[in-house]
Amino acid sequence: MKGKKQLWVKLGLAAIVSLLVLTVITYIGISLYFEDHYYYNTIIGGEDFSYKTPIEAEGILYTKMDSYSLEISGREDVSDKILPEEINMKFLMDDTLIRIKKEQKPELWFLCFFKEYNYTFPWAVKYDEDALENKIKELAFFQAKNIRKAKDAYLTYSEEEKEYVIVGADAGTEVVKSKVKETLKDALDALELKVDLEENGCYKTAKVEEDNEELVEVKDRANKYVNSKVIYDWNGNEVVVDADIIHNWIIIDDNQVSLDEEAIKDFVAEQAKKYDTYGKNRIFHTTDGREVELKSGAYGWKTDKDTEGDELIKILKKGETIEKRPEYSFTAAQPGDRDIGDTYVEIDLGSQHLYLYVDGKMILESDFVSGNMARGWTTPAGVFGLTYKTRNAVLRGSNYETPVSYWMPFNGNIGMHDATWRSSFGGEIYLTNGSHGCINLPFENAKIIYEYVYTGFPVVCYY
Repeated sequence: MKGKKQLWVKLGLAAIVSLLVLTVITYIGISLYFEDHYYYNTIIGGEDFSYKTPIEAEGILYTKMDSYSLEISGREDVSDKILPEEINMKFLMDDTLIRIKKEQKPELWFLCFFKEYNYTFPWAVKYDEDALENKIKELAFFQAKNIRKAKDAYLTYSEEEKEYVIVGADAGTEVVKSKVKETLKDALDALELKVDLEENGCYKTAKVEEDNEELVEVKDRANKYVNSKVIYDWNGNEVVVDADIIHNWIIIDDNQVSLDEEAIKDFVAEQAKKYDTYGKNRIFHTTDGREVELKSGAYGWKTDKDTEGDELIKILKKGETIEKRPEYSFTAAQPGDRDIGDTYVEIDLGSQHLYLYVDGKMILESDFVSGNMARGWTTPAGVFGLTYKTRNAVLRGSNYETPVSYWMPFNGNIGMHDATWRSSFGGEIYLTNGSHGCINLPFENAKIIYEYVYTGFPVVCYY
C-alpha cells in the first residue's frame, strides 16, 4: 500500500511540473508572438490594428490613403469633396508604427485584455497651400446659386391674425471663408473622412433672432396700437377703426414705434368730407309741393377735424376700445343727409309766407316781410341753424336803432323778429319796402315761434 501511495505522489508531481512547463512555454510563445505583433485593443488613428504587425499596419494605412478623400457637407444638402491630387497632398510615414510596437512590452501582453491602447496617425500630411486655396474657392459652398445671405428676424403685420407677428430669422447659406479654410485644414491634417461645416460654425448667422428682447418689446408696443378699436357713429354712419386701418398708421423705425399722426388726421378729414353735411346743398320738399335745391348756409354736421384727430391719437396710444361720435363744431337736427328733420322753420321768400313745423306737424303759418330787394338787401336763401334767441333786443345799423321783443338771428345779423311798426305783412311789400334783410313778423306769431325754437333750430329759406 505504501508503494502505491508513493507512486501516485510521483505521478501528481510530474503532472504539475508538466502543466507548469506547458504554461511557461505557452506564455513564452505568446510573448514571442507579441514581439512583432500589436496588442489586442490597439487602435491607431481610429483603426483597429489588434494582432497586426507594423508592416501589415503600414500596408493597410497606405491602402487607405490611396482612396482617401475629404467629404464636406453643409446646410440644405449642399456638399462637395477634396481629393488629394487636387491639392498635391502627400502622406509621409514616420517611425511611429515601430515605436508603438516597442512601447508594447511582449511579456506584458496579458494587460491588453484589460485596457485599450489608442495612438494618433503615424504620419505627417503635406499639401500645396495655394492649390488648397484655389480648391476652396471652387467648392459648391462658394457658388452664387448656393449662397443665400442670412436675414434678421423682423416684424410684419399679419392680415390673418390682425396683429404684428415676428418672422423668424433666416439662417441663410453664406459661409465665412476664413473659418471654412481653418476647418478644412484641421480635417485634412487629421485625415478625417468627413467634416460638417454647420457643426464647425462656418456659417454666418443672423444678428436678430425671433426671441430678441428688443424685437419682442417693439411687437408688443405696436400691437397695443393695433388692438385698439374705435366704432364711430359718424353722422349716422358706422365707421370702424380697427387693426386693418390702424396698422397703416404705425411707424417702426430702429426699434422705435410711433403713430403717423398726419395720416390719422388725414383719415379724419376724409371721413368728414364723406359724411359732413355742413356746406353742402340739399334737396328740400316745400309745403306747396315743390322740390328745391338749397344752399347750405351755416347749417349741418361739421366735424371738428383738429380736435377729433387729436382725440383719435390719444385713444390709440391708450390702446382703448371705444364707441363714440366725432367731435363736431356744428351739428344738425338729425343725423344723415336729411339732417333738417321734421322740426324746422320754413321761410318761402317768394310768397312771403312762413311755416313752423314741430315733429312733422305744422304749428304755425304766417305772412312776413323780408329784405328790401330794391335797396339790395335781399334775404339770402339757404339752410341755417338758429344762432341764439333773446328777448328785448335793440337792432342797430348805420342809420337805425330798432327795439324788438323777440330776436332770433340765424344768418349773421339776419334773423326773425317781431315788427310792431308794420300794419301789414306778405304780398310784394318786400320788393320796395322790405327790411334790411331780416324776417319781419307779426308780434303774436313771433312770440309763438320764439317759444319753440332753440339754438341750432333749422331755418330753411328759399324763393
